[in-house]
Amino acid sequence: MALVSALVCTRNRPQSLLRTVQSLLRTADNADFELMVIDQSEGLETQDVLSSVDDGRLHYIRFGAHGKGAALNEGLRRARGAIVVCTDDDCEAPRDWITAMAAALEEQPKAAVLFCNVTAGPHDPTAGYVPAFERNCDRRMSSVMAARHGLGMGAGMALRREVVLSFGGFDETFGPGARFSSGDDYDISLRTLLFGWEVYECAKLSILHHGFRRLIEGREHTLRDWRSIGALCAKPIRAGYPVGILLSIWLFSANALWPPILDILMLRRPAGRMRVVGFLQGFNEGLRTSVDPETLSFRRSA
Repeated sequence: MALVSALVCTRNRPQSLLRTVQSLLRTADNADFELMVIDQSEGLETQDVLSSVDDGRLHYIRFGAHGKGAALNEGLRRARGAIVVCTDDDCEAPRDWITAMAAALEEQPKAAVLFCNVTAGPHDPTAGYVPAFERNCDRRMSSVMAARHGLGMGAGMALRREVVLSFGGFDETFGPGARFSSGDDYDISLRTLLFGWEVYECAKLSILHHGFRRLIEGREHTLRDWRSIGALCAKPIRAGYPVGILLSIWLFSANALWPPILDILMLRRPAGRMRVVGFLQGFNEGLRTSVDPETLSFRRSA
């Protein structure tokens, strides 16, 4: 197999990142890959922790720009491999995960983005939760409306580098630290589909996610995610793609509006109201933001 590039973006999680890096480097001796860490941390703790890792495949890159989207694009620009495998700094990969992800994407010539399952690490469900994404079988998506049933997580993602760069890379207004603080993975998938490529979900591969969140954080987390979903749904409409209207109606009515209505009908206290609030906020912001027609990314304010 040709050289594969692996990419981890990190900010202020040195110990968690060390576990991630050590797991990614557990591979067969003949595995040909590079591992890039794009560090946006405030201090030097991450750099100090990684200095203990003696492996020529590891490349540490200090990066001053804000936002995960910007860090992902920096990694894409620096990558030498045709396929870039991405995960997060709070994950733990099984042995040979990088090469397995690249091989799975190579088997799908029409796909530019591939996701694997992301399973929740050990945690106490009465105290909190770990975001996860799991499919029982593989799924191939070739239309935007296929995204109405959900999309994978950037914690387990592989990309065809040249294809993604051909439409501008990641939209840097999405992702932690950016204007819309999540949705970088969802957005790159939608744009991939709009540009005529497929997105593939591979159920046979998985990575472990240790990103525990307390229950009290759920409300803020939901608002953040659904604000981003609203914005990325508005983007194709703003860019002149009518399918964006259908996707927006489906996601809002089925996944945001209907659950609290059902609770009311069942005489329960309505839950999930933050989905409605977040979607409407993001959708309004998205419609008011211009879109670059060549990349389908939001134009950033000067």
